[in-house]
Amino acid sequence: MAWRLSKPARDLIRKPVPPSGRARGHAFRDHALATALAALGMLLLAGGAQADPIRIVAFGDSNTAGFGVSTPNKYPMQLERALQARGHDVEVINAGVSGDTTAGALRRFNDAFPPDTDIAIVFLGRNDMRFGFSMETTKRNLHEIVGRLRARGVEVILAGFHTRDFSDIAMVHGASYYPDFFDGVAVNGVKKTGYALFWDIIGHLNTRGYEEVVARLSPLVEAQVRKVFCNRLGDAIIFAPECQSEEMQAQLSTGVVRR
Repeated sequence: MAWRLSKPARDLIRKPVPPSGRARGHAFRDHALATALAALGMLLLAGGAQADPIRIVAFGDSNTAGFGVSTPNKYPMQLERALQARGHDVEVINAGVSGDTTAGALRRFNDAFPPDTDIAIVFLGRNDMRFGFSMETTKRNLHEIVGRLRARGVEVILAGFHTRDFSDIAMVHGASYYPDFFDGVAVNGVKKTGYALFWDIIGHLNTRGYEEVVARLSPLVEAQVRKVFCNRLGDAIIFAPECQSEEMQAQLSTGVVRR
């Protein structure tokens, strides 16, 4: 991720006004110390920027697995390329399983998330609805999934869809909420022409459909990526101006990124 010195850091290494007499030695010493501190800050910042990639796990059913779509065109891979094109060092893992319910996802939870997961995008519940599971059951399982992730320190983006609002779950656990995974590709739950596989009676998204999903979802994911990046810097955060905005400071203090 690209970075530059913040104004406080630049001020530290500005050229001092030449002093006279005995003060010259003190000024040289102070300037050398300030320069050393700034250099240390730059090293710390570079170290944070060059750490392991930020790992994102897309957790869901066939809409995440990418039923009927080639691997490069599934949404997790398209999302990875979109974020990398914007300069972010990320890895997006596809942990989608076709036909999965919230109960099934809960059973495979431990296998789906590596210990070093930074961000999770959770989109589940459509198969629960299709198979007649109650909303209470769906929400109970999602509460458990999101709660476990937050307990691990993972940033979570929970997605809903037409007729299913999970914003209360996100609020309880300090997660971010994306109201409709199919925003832009469906109207009242019905896929728009050109965004779904023409041969699929269920109407899973095609490559173009996933492109639209990524275009709309990626700004929220990118905000989480920036948050993780800033958190990784630790004390060196003072040298990263992109981490000093009021919006970022609010996110770092509350843990929630708003769409």
